[in-house]
Amino acid sequence: MTDYGAILASVRESINSTGAGQLSDKVNPDDVSSTLKAMIRKFLLRQELDSYDRDFVERLTEQIYNDMAGYGCITQYITDDSVEEINCNSWDNIYVVRNGSVERPREHFVSPIQCGDITRRMVRKGGQVIDGTVPICDSYIEKGVRISAIAPPVIEDSKGAAFSIRRQRLRKLTREDLIDSGVALGEELDLLVLCINHGVSVGIAGSTGSGKTSDMNYLLNRVDPVKRIFAIEDTRELDLDMLDGQRQVIYTKTRETGSDKFDVTADKLLKTALRFHPDILVPAEMRGAEAMTAQEAGRTGHTIVTGFHADNAVDAYTRIMTMCKMSGTDLTEDTLMKNIVRAYPIMCFKAQLADGSRRYMQVVEATDYREGKLEYRQLYRFVIRSVDYREDGKAVIDGHHKSMGHISNRLALRLLENGALPEQIRQYTGPDWSPEEAYE
Repeated sequence: MTDYGAILASVRESINSTGAGQLSDKVNPDDVSSTLKAMIRKFLLRQELDSYDRDFVERLTEQIYNDMAGYGCITQYITDDSVEEINCNSWDNIYVVRNGSVERPREHFVSPIQCGDITRRMVRKGGQVIDGTVPICDSYIEKGVRISAIAPPVIEDSKGAAFSIRRQRLRKLTREDLIDSGVALGEELDLLVLCINHGVSVGIAGSTGSGKTSDMNYLLNRVDPVKRIFAIEDTRELDLDMLDGQRQVIYTKTRETGSDKFDVTADKLLKTALRFHPDILVPAEMRGAEAMTAQEAGRTGHTIVTGFHADNAVDAYTRIMTMCKMSGTDLTEDTLMKNIVRAYPIMCFKAQLADGSRRYMQVVEATDYREGKLEYRQLYRFVIRSVDYREDGKAVIDGHHKSMGHISNRLALRLLENGALPEQIRQYTGPDWSPEEAYE
């Protein structure tokens, strides 16, 4: 039989030369799809194919259609809700992450050229362009499906392109989902919601794929619907219930153009957000100088909910300081860290463990920064009891979440002054705490 790449090229040439007009006349995407498939099928039936039969032609039609209008060999994985990630290292080296397990499909792109073409097509879905001038790009393919891509000359032409596609969980997580899957204790989740609802900022540190955005969705969907939320993202992933129009949410996205004049950065959006008087500011993933603006907002009455990369909850404060310094601030390290502690009293660390499970490993309350050392209270901890490996090499981790201590009287007072009920606060304080003694 003729090489598949040659068949694909012939079909593409035939349709471009004789059928482009038929496609341009169609307005409905479904009509375009059905017309294109019919044209591919007609072309194939005119050929002398060694294995001609109706099923074979239908399978080949679908494959060619995916290569021409879809996403080629990865189409089936993009549309599969069980797939969490698709990682392409080169045109012929693709891996899929499903339920925490990594697998390598037999399929791959036909050539480096096709890999590059489809990567550009995916990136364009989110209104971005990737080429030799802009060879690195973050975009999205559809709601909840994000892509980070690299093109030549940053990688070799012979590789075609490299990309990582990550799928956000579209079904909203419930409190029961998070508890049953072992992500956190119920009281742990309730403390975070209590803080966000009553003026205490929360940071969620963790690596890529640890589930930070899904957790922000859960937490923000449980705050008082009268609170106004201003969200800032690179690609739209947050999805907050509107509650019959009661919830006030402003969704914004950054924009990279390669020009300072036309770029819309997270820092610009944060400064704009302050003029909208939001109750909760959500820079969904901090990466740089915007951290300085965020911590200043957190110290001046705004509640911040944010995610970023760090190795644990304590080091997360140093990570924020590093990002703040990118703004060019001349504040001393001591002053800057004290400000960050006041801005973010509560810090969480979320991790994806070797067995694929996601856990809140730490929740801490930072209380001060003195003599170059962060002072903090450890509130919750995930304790690993054992690690075993099955015959197939998959890890099995046994552990449990543990309450480690109570919140400070200062944090309890802050929650009280911001409207939290004493009985809500008392769940997380020492046994002798009372509202009457909070001011002493």
